[in-house]
Amino acid sequence: MAKKIILFFILVAILASFIVLSKKEESVQNFEEQAKSAEGVAEKGSAPFLPSQTLPLSNDPKDVAWSVFEKYLEYNKTRDLDGIRSTVYKLAPICEDPKTRIECESRMASAYSYGKGLEKENFTNVWSDERQMILASDFWIEDSDDMDIIGRFRSIIFFVKDSSGSWKVLSWSPTKGGATSKGTASDSELNERITIWSEDKDEDGIADYSEECLDKPNDENCTKTDPKQKDSDGDGWWDGVEAYF
Repeated sequence: MAKKIILFFILVAILASFIVLSKKEESVQNFEEQAKSAEGVAEKGSAPFLPSQTLPLSNDPKDVAWSVFEKYLEYNKTRDLDGIRSTVYKLAPICEDPKTRIECESRMASAYSYGKGLEKENFTNVWSDERQMILASDFWIEDSDDMDIIGRFRSIIFFVKDSSGSWKVLSWSPTKGGATSKGTASDSELNERITIWSEDKDEDGIADYSEECLDKPNDENCTKTDPKQKDSDGDGWWDGVEAYF
């Protein structure tokens, strides 16, 4: 009888060990499957992703600035004026005056409508320093036979840092560039025109043509800047950024 009791406890101990090992193997297997699944969302070259790990926020200037722009668009969508004020360098005068709130909300609707189609990956050009940043897409050509117009455009967003060192939206345009009526001009002539009117060789956010006031020959208020220098007057602000001040 005693031998049977001892044998019974030995069998129970063996069975318990088997259950523990099976559970451990199952846990390891589940962990490995979760880790493999996470590899699909982790970027190449990043640290291994563990199931309980929280991914760090990016410190890349482009990512930070784009996050501000996304908030700005969302605030325009919801007509949140205080939210917009928190994301822009300066609120438009039309939105500062309660009497023009309807016009302000119309501008909010337009801003969201034009901005929601912009995608971060298209802004392949990033120019920045300690106080300003420009995100710009590559140029594209739009040719309309119906309207007899051809143009060269790019999307562009200007950011500046406020007194606390936070990025703020200064200005932006989904289609900044130049266009011309085609008429009887050849394709090469048309391409030369729209390139001259939109080219920005010093990458300061303003077309070289405009820097020389060639688009406003009779405007006495147009200030000429050097199309070969980002900061013509040496005050630390790029010409294209300073134009919005």
